[in-house]
This record gives sequence, structure tokens and C-alpha cells, in this order.
Amino acid sequence: MTNLPEVSNFIGQYWSAVVGLLIVAAYARQRFNEPTFPNRETLPQTVVPLRYLFLPSAYERARRIYIIASLLLYGLLLLPGRQVIEIFGIDAKLPPQAWELLVALLLVGLLPTTNIKWIIMIEEQLRRYVHEWFLVPDGVNKAIAVLEDAPYEPPASQLEAIPDAQRERLQADLKLGRGSLRYRWARATMLMASLNQMGTGALHPLRKAAFDPFAEDFDAIQARHKILAQDIANLTKSITPEKEEALKRSVAILLRRIYAYISWGVRQQASSDRAIVQTLEALGFSIAVVDGRRLLEIVVPAALVVGWIVMAFWLAHDAILNGRCDSRSILSAWSSATAAGAMYGLAAFIALKQREAQIEQRVWRETSPKCLFRIAIRAGLVTWLAIVISTLIWQSGDVLRSLAAIVQMDWTAVLPQNAQQTDANIKIAAWSFLPVKILTASFWFLAGAAASAILASRMTGDVRRTHRSDRIRDAAWLGTGLGLAVAVAQLMQSALAEQLGESPLKFAPIVTVALVGFVCGAVIGIMVPYACKGSLVTPPDPIMARELRNLLREAETTLGTRALAESWVFGPHSGLPGITPAEAIQYEGYANLVRTLLYSDASREREGSWSDRTDKPTPIAMVKS
Repeated sequence: MTNLPEVSNFIGQYWSAVVGLLIVAAYARQRFNEPTFPNRETLPQTVVPLRYLFLPSAYERARRIYIIASLLLYGLLLLPGRQVIEIFGIDAKLPPQAWELLVALLLVGLLPTTNIKWIIMIEEQLRRYVHEWFLVPDGVNKAIAVLEDAPYEPPASQLEAIPDAQRERLQADLKLGRGSLRYRWARATMLMASLNQMGTGALHPLRKAAFDPFAEDFDAIQARHKILAQDIANLTKSITPEKEEALKRSVAILLRRIYAYISWGVRQQASSDRAIVQTLEALGFSIAVVDGRRLLEIVVPAALVVGWIVMAFWLAHDAILNGRCDSRSILSAWSSATAAGAMYGLAAFIALKQREAQIEQRVWRETSPKCLFRIAIRAGLVTWLAIVISTLIWQSGDVLRSLAAIVQMDWTAVLPQNAQQTDANIKIAAWSFLPVKILTASFWFLAGAAASAILASRMTGDVRRTHRSDRIRDAAWLGTGLGLAVAVAQLMQSALAEQLGESPLKFAPIVTVALVGFVCGAVIGIMVPYACKGSLVTPPDPIMARELRNLLREAETTLGTRALAESWVFGPHSGLPGITPAEAIQYEGYANLVRTLLYSDASREREGSWSDRTDKPTPIAMVKS
């Protein structure tokens, strides 16, 4: 006979979970619009400002991803069962079958308690990851940086709508140096005149309907423009340098706000990044379109070689020390090889990718400990995750048993004996298997962090320096650093595993492991920097190859000789945070600045400050105009 109280409890828990899912989904849909970044300069003054930082086609997709992720987080919180309420330290008076609803209220922040700050942090970090995945706010920041550096020549159709006297003055001022006050003010005035032409019936690349949500922002921009117009109109020839610099800063702030306003509206009327570039070009900006480097083609060969080295090592280890080379040995070596290849491959990829991101964000500084630390942290965490995922894949049976024991809170179940255990008396508690594996894998954070930081630090200097001695030097740095990190990680993992009573799986001597780590690091050092620098000297992408040829041609014409041109293009430049012009043209934020620095350096050469050098050029201190 059916137990009515149990059925009633089940129905109550079912509807409690359904209501909890609806609450989490509804709040996630609304909370997605809350910014997770402090920079308010990129936000418009609208009711839901964040949606205007997305391309229209990407906004709903990003929000759906966040809602699904929030529901998965809710499901994870439900796994431990009703005891989760005790974990959170909540003395709830609700009936037992309502705990699912209680967890939902807890997750969305509607339950007053002071013991759940970590849940709020997880939710906010999850939301930030989704925002960053869709380039928010980096997309707008990048657009502002591109427009700041892009040459600007207003189309004739927009100039014709301006009175003759003002038009001639603007055209003359726009031919001046880009660092002058007159040029900056002419640029701001022309852009304001162009924006005011929207919706007047004249042919214009910007659609007024796309800018209507930002009416308050445009009113504020116009008010600031009028105030500056009065200040500039009252200038005299005896203006002090301090006053001129103050006006330059004020005009620069106005221009950044205008660029942000343009980027919001353009993102609403465009369907793709390419359409955005086309619209900005029609507005008068000369945008350098770059596709970037193919990092996977640089990293994957090295990762494959590392995998084969690790597999060969473990096969030799089992054959020599254990006297066996059977299917279990091959499978075990293959699992270690795939984990090592993925781990070091991801570390190298993250080092290059994060370095590119920091260059685009204009925060990269050559040999900066802060920049390298950010790269190391991210790569170390991914390395740790790679080891954990490898455990989940290759030991899935024990992982599932461990999860079942944790969910059921069964502290007495043990894992079945396996062939790898040398001591049949060792009993491994099922619930502890997964936490112990995750904890012991954490020491490999050191290996990924060391490999990525050292690799990023080696991506400096003249990119033509890829001779044998340079590659050996890179191999020595990567090999030594990774070898030491691997030895420390293996030593700490073995010690902790022994203390926690983990089954003594295959642990090779520390010296041997360090040697394998050295070889893997040397392989990365020989292959990755060489391939990465080679892609800068000879870009595989046809567009980048054409841009590099054009830059070399311009540098030769401007500086006078091919040798000087190559030294300038392939050598680091202090005006480009230590990177080379050959690399800078692959970033939209620097592509136009490279030409400005070239002409500035050429004028210095004519003044006698540039000497003919065919080797690595000495960086020239430049001030960005």
C-alpha cells in the first residue's frame, strides 16, 4: 500500500523544485543586465544600459547562456540533499519538502543571511565570464581605442552641410598635427556636426533610430561641447601652456564620449563586426581590419610532441622498472600523454592569448610582473582543471562511485580493488576519491603557471632573432623553469597523496620527473617562440602579409633604407609598450598608431637623432600624440 505521507512529501518537493527553477530563471534573466565591471564611461544612461554593449543578435544568446548556467548552479546546490540548508547555517521554519525553494531564494539573494557571500561571488563571477565571452565591455573599449587612433577624413556629403567659412577652417585644422588643440577641436566639432545630420533627410551612414535610446547621453555631449566652444572662442594668442593642456584633456574626454556614443548606436544598427567597420569607414574613419594570428597552429605541434615524449617516458618506465608492457600500461601511458599535451598546450595557448588581450587593452608592459602574474594565474587554474578532467575521463567509474557516495552521504562505501593497487589491504573510501584527486592535482597549478609566465616573458626583442642560439636560449629558460615546477608539483602531490591515504599509483623518482619536465619545457621553448615570431616576420594570413609589406614599404620610403626600415618594423618600440610595429599592426588599437610613430621617428632622424643600425634598434622614448 502506498505511503501517503511519502507521496505528499514527493509532490511537495517536486513543486518546490519547479517553483525554484522558475525563480532562478526569472532573476537570472533580470540580473544579467547588471554590469560586472567598474568602468562607467562605456555605459549609456538608459534603463537597461548593458544590452546596448552587445550586438543585437548576441544579446539574447548571451542571456540564455547565463540563465542555463544559473540553473546548472542551482542544480549543483541541490545535489547534497536537504542537508544543504544546514551547510549554509540557516535555521529555516519551512517544512522539509520546501528546501528546494529555500535554496532558490538563497541563490537569488531574497533570503536574508550573512553566511552566503561565496555564493554571491560565484554568481557574479559567472555573470562576468559570460559578459567577457561576448566582449562586454571590451568591445566598446576596443572601439573607442580604434577610433582614437584611426585617421579621420569627413566625407564630402557631410562637409557640404556645413557653412563655407566654418568648413574651410575645419578642413585646414584637420590637416594639422593630431596632438594639437586645433586638430582635436576640429575633429570633435566635425563629428558633432555629422551626428546632428542624422534624421534630417540627407544621406547618412548612421540611422537615427539606432541612436534614439541614447538621447540623454547626446544631450550631455552637446552641453559639454557648447561649454568647451565658449572656452576655446575666448582663447587669446597668449594662452599659457597649462591652460592649453587643460583644454586638450577636456577635448580628449569629450572625444572619448563621442566615440562611445557612436559605438553604441553602430552596434545597434549593425549585424556583424564587419558591418560595424563598414559603417565607421562611411562616417570618415580609416579602420585597419586585422584578423590576428592563428595561435592553435603555433601551439598544437608543440603540444603533440610533448604528449609523445610523456607517453614514451611512461612506457619506458613501466617496461624497465616494472617489467611489463601490456594493454594496461599502454592505456595508462596514453592517459598521461593526453593530460600532459593538453595541460602544456593550454598553458602555452593561454600565455599567448592573454598577452594578446593585454596588448589590445593597452595594459601589457614588457617584463611587467603584474602582467605576467595575471597570465600565470589563469594558466595555472586551467592546468589544474586539465588534470581534473583527465581524472574524470580515465577513471570515470571511480568518479561516479565517489559522486554517488557524496550525494547519498554514504561514508562507509569503499572503491573496488583495481590492478594498480600494490597493497590489497588498502581500502579507499568512495566519497573521498574525487575530493582527494582534485586536491592533489592542485599542485600542478605550479607547472602551468611557470610555463605560461616564462613563455610570455620570452616573447620580447627583435622578432627576427630566431637563430639556433636564440632557440637554445628559449629552450633553456622554459626547460629549467618547467623542470623545477614539475619536480616541486610531483613532490608535493606524492607527499599529500601519502598523507591522505591515496592508493600509491605510479610515482616515478623526482629526478626523472624533473628531467621529463625539462625536456617538455625545452620542446615548448624551441618550437613556440620560434613559430610565434616567424608568424610576425612572415604572416600566414594574406591580409596581414599585405599590411606588413605596405608598412615595410612606407618605412623604407620614410627612413631612407631597407635596413633601417626592417630594424624599425621588426624591433621593439617604447611607444608600443615594448612590442614591435610588425606585431602592433595585427591589433586594431595600434594599427593606425604605428604610422604616426613612423612619421614621428622619421622627423627625429632628419634632426640627427636616428643612427643607421642594422641590428636591434635602441627604443626611442616617444610620447603618444
